[in-house]
Amino acid sequence: MQLFLDSADEAQIRYWLRQGVLDGVTTNPTVLRRAGVTDRTGTLAKLSDLVAPGPLHAEVTSAAGGELVSEGVELHRLASNIVVKVPVLTPEGEPCLAEISTLAEAGVRVNATACLSFGQVALAAKAGAAYASVLVGRINDEGGDGPGVLAACRRWIDDWRLPVRLVAASVRGAADAQRSMTAGAHSLTLPPDVLSALVDHKYARHTVKQFLQDAGAPHGS
Repeated sequence: MQLFLDSADEAQIRYWLRQGVLDGVTTNPTVLRRAGVTDRTGTLAKLSDLVAPGPLHAEVTSAAGGELVSEGVELHRLASNIVVKVPVLTPEGEPCLAEISTLAEAGVRVNATACLSFGQVALAAKAGAAYASVLVGRINDEGGDGPGVLAACRRWIDDWRLPVRLVAASVRGAADAQRSMTAGAHSLTLPPDVLSALVDHKYARHTVKQFLQDAGAPHGS
């Protein structure tokens, strides 16, 4: 399973790379805005170097059509390890499958993002997406079962031996992360706070503290 950090914070990325668990980084326009990024192209180029040879997922800002395809090609040319994120449909509900297919045929690795249903994942896979991001938290927010959608998609992908990789995204907490992993996500992208929560446990801290105290205590005390 691949583990991605959903962040454009260079310090956080470096920190988790040092932990030896990070396979790449995902971004989107919201992540970049929250990080205060003003030079999008320069930042993406820098982050792609930082995480290489792992992938950097960078999202287009064009809604559809030739403009989206051109932007995707430019992102692909920016660095060989960039995966171009393309929303599976427009705000008006028009599919972006043609754009995904065109980019894939041009040799661009595409992450079909904003998937919230089995059908969206299936069609994105058929269009040639290398990754499909399932927004687990947003499915759960509407009373759905995000990990259940992941599990159904994984079974279908395995049955047909398709090369698309499922990314569990929009993960709200450690429990959602664990459920997504056991549901069969190929990849998991987590913001820094959720990744920290996944490794933390107050009783583990208390236990280690006791071990260290006992290690320093006189024998027989």
